[in-house]
Amino acid sequence: MLMVSLELKGCGGLSEASLNCPLLTSLDASFCSQLTDDCLSATTRACPLIESLILMSCPSIGLDGLCSLQWLPNLALLDLSYTFLVNLQPVFDSCSQLKVLKLQACKFLTDSSLEPLYKGGALPALQELDLSYGTLCQKAIEELLSCCTHLTRVSLNGCVNMHDLNWGYSRGNFPELPGVSVLSIASSYENIHVSSEQPTRLLQNLNCVGCSNIRKVFIPSTAHCSHLLFLNLSLSANLKEVDVACLNLCWLNLSHCSSLESCNIDEGAVEAAISKCTLLETLDVRFCPKISSTSMVRFRVACSGLKRIYSSLATSSA
Repeated sequence: MLMVSLELKGCGGLSEASLNCPLLTSLDASFCSQLTDDCLSATTRACPLIESLILMSCPSIGLDGLCSLQWLPNLALLDLSYTFLVNLQPVFDSCSQLKVLKLQACKFLTDSSLEPLYKGGALPALQELDLSYGTLCQKAIEELLSCCTHLTRVSLNGCVNMHDLNWGYSRGNFPELPGVSVLSIASSYENIHVSSEQPTRLLQNLNCVGCSNIRKVFIPSTAHCSHLLFLNLSLSANLKEVDVACLNLCWLNLSHCSSLESCNIDEGAVEAAISKCTLLETLDVRFCPKISSTSMVRFRVACSGLKRIYSSLATSSA
């Protein structure tokens, strides 16, 4: 029998392995804490068809191990989460077909570690990027989101250095939002101005769960996020201002954002916001104290396509 998938997950004592699986396309070596660069190099040479490689929590993997990825021309998914890597250049140089890159809790990556992505055009096929629980600075995150318009899914969960998500202006020029907090899901079609200088973002899913220091989210129509379908801001305890103009947004999660109480986000503000978001299907307003049971009816009248409303009162489905 020819093996195409192998799971070594949790083999903490594994330091050497001899694999002769020329048809292997998927290898999960997560939590193999003693897996060495030499072992990885031998594996990539013997299994050149690998498309999915999970090395999460493999702290012994270093630069030499990453260099061996050059033997995997079809590599599409790479998980390096919870590793001690400081240099990802071999990944940028060798993995031209990579579509998914997971870097959760890579605490040793510096603010410049991802510059080849947004300054050098590395990994042109990349669609999904997970930087959750990382330590990248605000500027690095802004640069990446501004330049990597080809990404379809970005996860920034638990990024403590992320203070604002503001796509209102060009990089590095972010004015203060108005003092009065208004939740606006979509601007009218008549007010949308498409700039020829900024390409349309392909982003469909943006996760910023538990970003404790994020205060403002501002995505105007000029940011060209027409493909954005899912926006998750749950558990962002200090979130105070949300202004999003994404006409195709179908799922918005503002649950457990306790600071929104002081922003006067009431049923009238939400009703006005969703009335222009014709494709919105799911609205999560759990633990938004100014939302009452009568709000549910008003929301459904304002947005006829709304199918699910999650609140602290109950879950309402169409």
